[in-house]
Amino acid sequence: MDTPREPHPISLKVLRLSKPTLSQNFPLSLPADKSSLSINPKAALDLREREGDDQFLLNPTLSLPPAFGSAYVGETFSCTLCVNNELTTEAERQVSSVKIEAEMQTPSGTTLLEVVSAVEEAPNESTKPGDSIQRIVRFDLREEGSHTLAVNIIYSETTIAKSQPASSGRVRSFRKLYQFVARSCLNVRTKVTPLTNAEATEILPQVVEVQLDNMADGTIILQKVTFNSKPAFLSTSLNWDLARSDDKQADCPTMAPRDVLQIAFLLEQRADGPSRELTKDGRAILGTLGIQWRTTMGGSGFLSTGWLTTKRR
Repeated sequence: MDTPREPHPISLKVLRLSKPTLSQNFPLSLPADKSSLSINPKAALDLREREGDDQFLLNPTLSLPPAFGSAYVGETFSCTLCVNNELTTEAERQVSSVKIEAEMQTPSGTTLLEVVSAVEEAPNESTKPGDSIQRIVRFDLREEGSHTLAVNIIYSETTIAKSQPASSGRVRSFRKLYQFVARSCLNVRTKVTPLTNAEATEILPQVVEVQLDNMADGTIILQKVTFNSKPAFLSTSLNWDLARSDDKQADCPTMAPRDVLQIAFLLEQRADGPSRELTKDGRAILGTLGIQWRTTMGGSGFLSTGWLTTKRR
């Protein structure tokens, strides 16, 4: 008969680090008949004194997300690992030498994560009853699909009963898995087209057309879209950051959920530049596309495409 497994004296909590959102007011409409029983329209507002329009939907109060939320490719996944000592001061056991290890399992493989201390703590610190140790891990999401955060807790447990001498510490450990799905934030479609169909021995100027679809649940602001061309080519942006005659800087485009944006770049071969790089089937490698954005509350994201090439002749 198997003996029951002894419960661990420490517990693990994983909390995702996310940007807060603005709280919402729910103003009540004024009653049509003033003689009927009515409720003060300010009853649904934040009771604390603040400046602003009582009828405006948002208020300056920040609120934390009530759930895990969505994880998007291009963003940095961050979370706090909280190891709590569940023992009481009267317990006859003591926990020490707590070690936290974490890894991220993605569709393409497993990556060990750097575990960073949330506050300054001494190495191999003994956790007193009721205390906790907090660590932070971060991981750049680069592919869609199922992700699993695996956390290993290793610690030393010592018996300190008064009726018997203290025993040597024994090493115990446990492992917990936390699974989530990374979704696509931006859907990127590209098309490379020469400016003319005339026969030429050299590479003709190419136009790289890009279509961006916002697949996220919230609004994003495109901060920068760049084409990182190979040394043999010169890239010119044909978008909102194009030089204007009035020297005014254009506003970055804002994309609401399911919005579509078209952008383009002009690629020209340098006259005195290095020779172009070719693929095995004879196509010239032009470069890669980099996209940087922010959410309405300051969250950041970045995507980079693979190598874009000319069409096969």
